[in-house]
Amino acid sequence: MGLQGTLDTMPIVELFDWMNQKQRTGMLEVKRDNITKMFTIEQGRVINAASTDAREYFGQFLINFGLITEDQLQKAFETQQETKILIGKILVMTGLVSEEDVHRILELKIRETTLDVFLWDQGTFNFQDGVLPDEPSVVPVSVTLADLYQEGIHRRKLHLEIRKTIPDNSRRFTFREQATLGELDARSAPAIVLDLARQGYSAQDIILRFHSLDFPILKTLYEMVQRGWLVVTGGEDDQHPEAELPELDIEIETIPEPHMGPDAFLMTAQESMQKRDFDTALAALKRGLAEHPYDPDLCEALELAEKGLAEKLRTDMLSDKRVPYLLRDDLLRISGNWTPAQRYILSRIDGQRNLRSIIMVSPLKEVEALKTFRSLIHAGFVGLR
Repeated sequence: MGLQGTLDTMPIVELFDWMNQKQRTGMLEVKRDNITKMFTIEQGRVINAASTDAREYFGQFLINFGLITEDQLQKAFETQQETKILIGKILVMTGLVSEEDVHRILELKIRETTLDVFLWDQGTFNFQDGVLPDEPSVVPVSVTLADLYQEGIHRRKLHLEIRKTIPDNSRRFTFREQATLGELDARSAPAIVLDLARQGYSAQDIILRFHSLDFPILKTLYEMVQRGWLVVTGGEDDQHPEAELPELDIEIETIPEPHMGPDAFLMTAQESMQKRDFDTALAALKRGLAEHPYDPDLCEALELAEKGLAEKLRTDMLSDKRVPYLLRDDLLRISGNWTPAQRYILSRIDGQRNLRSIIMVSPLKEVEALKTFRSLIHAGFVGLR
């Protein structure tokens, strides 16, 4: 039988316990905001896990674990566009990774994509019992629901403890002078995390730098706070930028006031999409979903608006291989002004990489990366040639 509902009526822990106890086979889709995760389950084992979160793409995991660089992933993408061969196979053929690495990272991807959803308190799910993809997975990796269930419970408890210390990802850290980087291998991930925190980067900045999901970086930072190496300080709102920057968000049309019914938000969004004003549509839909989080029409319209905006921005910005460059020499120096997404994008602009290549390997969702570039260009900080 199929099963669908919301995570505030059937928490993800109970859902996975039910699937494990029944040793189910089928397809599970879980949605929250603009993220969708799809799990293929066969006789109590997760054999595939996909996500629309760019940080959960296979290539991002390879970067995160230091197996390839952003430039190497970009070259693999270019080869894939020409040959239609899977990224993993291309990387094995070129000798950058081994088949064992591919299998290990794919299994890790299943684990992390699944365990991440254990941290969700809101969202919707739809389990299609007995349904499997027409094309089976070509890589023999899987993780049992029993293992994921037990590890998911542990991760959820630890995450709650972490959030008592690091309430949100905008938090920064003060480095305690008695701590020493000499206790860590300078090339190790923890040493790099500690050094970035010492330089004043927020948790979200560090997460993007590592092309990582939230939990692994937050866990590392939490352990460093527990050891007395770091002290948690304020978030983005507590920063005192060296120079005032103009507002980077573009103006959008008026959207309905809060506490309106879902139809009012939907009507505004539909009218805006007809005029190809996807920014207004997205703003209306996000506000509408904040009021009515599980309205199916608003959820469907949000996906359409995101796709429409991404297509429009691709047409406007990716029609040729334009190369972005910085229009001010001090942009990185005044980085205290930027959002983590802006800081990440600015750090990748070197006058050599083209716009498409930066976006393709970015840990940001494509539409977010394009919007970030657009805001920086409109504000006069980045040019294209």
